[in-house]
Parts: sequence; C-alpha cells; structure tokens
Amino acid sequence: MKKIVLVVKGEISVSPTVINYLTAFLSLGFEVHCICSSASLNDKLKTVNFHEVGSDHNSNPIKKIINYYTFGVKVRSKLLELDLTENDFFWVSRVDTALSLININLEKYNSVLALHELHDGHNIWMKITKAVVQKYNVIVYNEANRAQIGRVWFNLDELPEVIPNKPFEHPRKKKIEIIDSALSKLFESFAGKKLIIYQGSLELDRDIEPLVRASTKFSEEFKLLIMGRDPHNRIEHLKRINPELHYISWVVPPDHLNITSFAYIGVAFYDTDCLNSIYCAPNKIWEYSGFNIPVLGQNIPGLLNSIATNKFGLCVDIGKEEMIYDAIKKIDENYEQYSVNAGEFYESVNFESLVKAALNKTVINNRIK
Repeated sequence: MKKIVLVVKGEISVSPTVINYLTAFLSLGFEVHCICSSASLNDKLKTVNFHEVGSDHNSNPIKKIINYYTFGVKVRSKLLELDLTENDFFWVSRVDTALSLININLEKYNSVLALHELHDGHNIWMKITKAVVQKYNVIVYNEANRAQIGRVWFNLDELPEVIPNKPFEHPRKKKIEIIDSALSKLFESFAGKKLIIYQGSLELDRDIEPLVRASTKFSEEFKLLIMGRDPHNRIEHLKRINPELHYISWVVPPDHLNITSFAYIGVAFYDTDCLNSIYCAPNKIWEYSGFNIPVLGQNIPGLLNSIATNKFGLCVDIGKEEMIYDAIKKIDENYEQYSVNAGEFYESVNFESLVKAALNKTVINNRIK
C-alpha cells in the first residue's frame, strides 16, 4: 500500500480543508500519515496515523523562529522513521508549514504544496511563498483566480491545480438532530420560521451591521442567527439594533453542519481589503449548497463566479441594507429554483477526483525533473 504523509503546522481540527484532504486520502486507499502540531482525533479519521510533534504558538519573534525550526527538525525525524519511497507522496498544507520544512530535501518525494491563502496583504509571506514553491512538484490552490494570480506572481511553469474547499463528506439531510440540549431547545423555538444564518468572522473589518439592520424589516416569519467567535463583543451592539437576533458561539467542525442544516438562507460576506478577500474560497458556500440552501453573498469575484454564475443565490453590496433586504425577498419569492440550483452546484465538483488528479500529476512532474 502506498503511503501519503500530510504535514501541517497547527491543530488539524480547526481546518476543515486539512480534514477534507485526509478523508480523501483514506478513500483513495493510501496508508495515511499526518505530522502535525496536535490532533483532536475525529472518529472518521481513526485510521489515520497521527504524529503529534507539538508547536506552541508564540508571538515573541525569536521564539517564533525557534518554533518553526524545531517543528521542521521534528518533521524530518518522523520522515526518516516513515522511510518513504519514490512511490509515496508528501503533501504540505499552508505556506507557514512549508517555511518550517525549507531545509528538508524534497527531491525524492512526489510532493504537493497546498496554498490556502494568497497572503497579498503580507509582503513577508509573499516572499516566503516565492522561495518555497519551486521545491514542490505540484502547487494547489482552492480557487481558480488564486491559481492564475499565483502562477504570475511566482513565475510558475504551469497553472496550479484547483481543489475547492468543498467538504469531502456532507450529510445532505436538512434539520439534523442537535445533541446539545440548550441548542436543541433554541432550534425547537425556530419551528415554522425561515432562518437566515451567518456563519463566519465577527472581526471588526467584517461588515454585518447592515445585514442586522435589514433583518429588522422582515416579518416575524424570518429569524436571523449569527454564529462565530466574537472577540470584540460586537453581538451586544448588534442586539441593540435587532433584539430578536440570535447568537451562537463557534462550534467545532464538522458539528457546525448540524446548525447549518436548519438554514433557509445562508449568508457569505467577506472583506474587500486585499485580493485574497475578493477572490475568496469559502467552504461556507459548499456547506450551504450541500443542503440545497440558497446563498446571499457579496458582489466580489470569488462569490460572483460561484453564487451568481450558478444562480443559487444573489450577490449584493453588503453595505446597503435595502439591497440586502430586496435580495432576501427575491430569494424567498423564487426559493425552489435557487434551492435546486444550489444542489446542482454542489454536485458539480468531485473533491476526491481532483485530489487524485493532483497526486497523479506529482508523479509525472517528478519524472520530468
């Protein structure tokens, strides 16, 4: 059985993308190893061989450099133990992980670097990315425009592979049982209501106040639920705008999908501060569409090219509450067609086949080298 080793600096449970890759590797029949900082084990990943090497987050610059170096040393040691052959695969997630591994000779491996972000707002990470990408046989991005931009920025010989952040597994069933008793009672109170759900960042640069203001104009038939960490205590202010607003803190993936399954309309709003934001690659649109849930998105390329092009929702200027109100009303009036289109969008991508194609390409490119 061929081996595949995925390396990621950090805790795997906070990254749905990493979980997707590991699940796909298992489905493809590999002996799967994951070298990571830590792993909160998931039953679905119980056959993955986890190698936790630790890597505490530290804001001190000197300690941070030492942290990266020691992580790379520990990974190198584990790779020697695993004794990979020329038929095995080496998959690295994120450029910060690749930085830790910069002193490891990758020539004998069929290697993949999956870049989760563009990092155009951080010059140091742009320079680091340019320094490490040439070491890998295949580069993967999670959005088509990001792949085109990356090819130009880093002078790549070929267009990177594109593997969207679609969940490898999705329950597809609406209104999944919620185990937590308090949350279960909350959702029982939503019976007969049309639930609009925003799941995502509540940082200060994410403008959701117009959405909350728009929600005050709807009849009692609609309810707005916001889910996500609230580091700046914004919910208190938002509840003053709409006292009927409901809030749930962050739920560990994939259990958050149980919450998503109750949505009537899903919301996907992003920033416009950099290319990484406007060419976003949200897993949310896949999570929503897997339940045939129409999506209210923002009029930025990353969402226009998915939501608007595939007609499973509408994209608006998120700063204009009237436009938000009108879009939700239009989705409600044409709900069945938007819902059907959402399901068709979800089915349009086969995550496993895209992973398999990227792995096959590493073998070809490795032989060329």
